[in-house]
Amino acid sequence: MTKKALLMLALSTVAYSSENNYTGCGLNEPEARLNLANNISTKIESTSFLEKSSNSIMGIDLFSKNFIKSSKQSTNLKLKNLKITTKDNQVCASIEKDKLYEISKQLISKVSNYTKSSLPEYEKDKVIKIGSILTDIKNAIVLADLFHDKFPSSTVEELEDKEKLFVNLRDQYNSQYAKLTVVGKYDKLLIDNKLVDQNKEYFLKSGLHKYEVVSSKHCPIQKEFTLDTNQDFEAVVNMNDYNLPYIIINSNKEDANFKLNKESKTLGKKYSIKNCDNSELPYSVTYHDQIENGILELSANSAVEEDFTFYSQSELNKFIKLAKSYDEGTRVEIKYGYLPISLLEGYEDYEDIHTVQLNWINAYKALKYGYGLEYGQADMSKVYEIYYNLGFQLTKISDDTALRIGSVVIVPSLTAQVGFGKHELYNTVNETFKSDKFNDDEEEKFADDYVVLKGTFGIDFVLNENIGLNIYFQKQFTMEQSYMFGTGVSLSF
Repeated sequence: MTKKALLMLALSTVAYSSENNYTGCGLNEPEARLNLANNISTKIESTSFLEKSSNSIMGIDLFSKNFIKSSKQSTNLKLKNLKITTKDNQVCASIEKDKLYEISKQLISKVSNYTKSSLPEYEKDKVIKIGSILTDIKNAIVLADLFHDKFPSSTVEELEDKEKLFVNLRDQYNSQYAKLTVVGKYDKLLIDNKLVDQNKEYFLKSGLHKYEVVSSKHCPIQKEFTLDTNQDFEAVVNMNDYNLPYIIINSNKEDANFKLNKESKTLGKKYSIKNCDNSELPYSVTYHDQIENGILELSANSAVEEDFTFYSQSELNKFIKLAKSYDEGTRVEIKYGYLPISLLEGYEDYEDIHTVQLNWINAYKALKYGYGLEYGQADMSKVYEIYYNLGFQLTKISDDTALRIGSVVIVPSLTAQVGFGKHELYNTVNETFKSDKFNDDEEEKFADDYVVLKGTFGIDFVLNENIGLNIYFQKQFTMEQSYMFGTGVSLSF
């Protein structure tokens, strides 16, 4: 079977025509309208199967023309004044040939008035309008071909030229745009290396693009984005997110030497670095033989703001003198402590105790020793202890370097306390005392009930040669095996 015969068979199933009208049928009215429009369009487009000559199908004259389109191509030809009927469980739409001719004249006249100047100003609207115009032109070509005997022979050629014009125009415009909003000051904004204004729509072809924000006071901003067809791209660039890295160094000594990447700089001045490559920039501050080093990370918003404190030789000598005041002599420690008995397992119902310690300490360089007393009390509970202190202290790092925090000399120490004591602990629930009294039948409990064995870690903050403030933590290894923390003063005699 030839292509021509197949086409005629396909057309006969959905549409038919008479001498005075065209008809298309379907399961419902929209389908009937579509088949009618396709029938009219197909009568022209299907002639690509035929030689260039006049022919007829089902009694309808067709002007054969060489179209490179499928005979089953649908159309959006919109028809008015149709007659809708129902026949053999099908809905049919028909239009008289004369009415279709009037529609053709109106459409061709409308198309002839389309010009570039008739397009709207907004580019996205231009693309939409051009699409509508091209639809009208294509439909006009179909109808002009259908009524070729009623229009001049040049009509189709003029319509096709009009179609080429608007196809070319469509290629010049885009239906998607990029818009960048910049918060803060900048020098210039570029999209695809072209200078643009912020907060303005720039229509671009779909695909990969890039934008750049240039500022002498900010890190480089270069990013890529993808525009999909009919999908716009908008971005807000906050310049505060791209500040140049900077460094500010201050010192209590005006003659300290500040170097940035081995280059001397002025103290107290802000230095912005026009380099944001995620590398590192070393700096140093030197005063006599004292030196502080650091690193500035070279990335957006990285910053170093430091205030270094240095000490003169006379100040360092003063620190040594304070540290040496703990090396020899006698000191009296008066300490307050808090004993949280209720936090111990099995002692939840007992009273917490506040204590006072009095220690008579002798020192010789790293060694400290001497007697001590402790008394503690709560509402009903009491603690009595007498013990001997033996421990070690660190007064300085070397003969010319004191151990200190900033300008405060510190003396850490670790001390053991060994002695005897008695703890009368009151249970607030049972209203009874925990008995620590020695019993001949329980000799093995003597150490736990009466022997004091504790370890203390403490730090003295030396205020002057005679006075120091003390904080300490103490762990008891006998009796309740409790812990205690507190503070006090250390006085030299």
